Amino acid sequence: MEPDGFTLVELLVVMAISAVLLTLCFSVASGAMEKAQSTKCLSSLRQVGIAIQLYSADSGGRLPDTGHSRAADGRSLSWTNTLSAYLATNFIGRCPANHKSTMPVTYAWNDQLVEPSGAGIPIVLCRAPSTTLAVAETSDAYISEHFHFASARSRVTLNQFKAAVGVDRHGSSANYLFVDGHTERLTQNDVRTRLNVQNGTFLQP
Repeated sequence: MEPDGFTLVELLVVMAISAVLLTLCFSVASGAMEKAQSTKCLSSLRQVGIAIQLYSADSGGRLPDTGHSRAADGRSLSWTNTLSAYLATNFIGRCPANHKSTMPVTYAWNDQLVEPSGAGIPIVLCRAPSTTLAVAETSDAYISEHFHFASARSRVTLNQFKAAVGVDRHGSSANYLFVDGHTERLTQNDVRTRLNVQNGTFLQP
């Protein structure tokens, strides 16, 4: 007569199968969460893209102001302040996948799109608005709302770029907003290729 209950071997088999199923479920859930975070991030960048177009239409075709200095009335020249009236009320300004940054906004502006005064340049000065970066996701330790690409003495290298931009924020890629308002998800290799283009328009308008 067989004994009641499971044998030790049977219990071990059940535990092993349960562990495999839990691992699979966790992997699926994790992947779904990462996709949702990336989608929400893209949505935020698209809001910024729309705000840029609206602001430009009202400002003689210029891009938003941004800089370390302040306007004559004391307002910050941060692009987030410049665009505040054009951003949707639900705009948060933080990528949900960025858990380490202490900054209230985890996106930064390409400082090559502004004049020394901090005023945004006219869009007509951009050779190719669809390939020129406007806003990108910041790296964990970055503490500014605009990048400092203009201060580079020569071409910006991938390592310099990675020090400021969270190039692997979403797995092996990150989200980018371009001057014409469209967004793209680029891998490190995509970024390297664009940075290496001679006289390219990825950072320089």
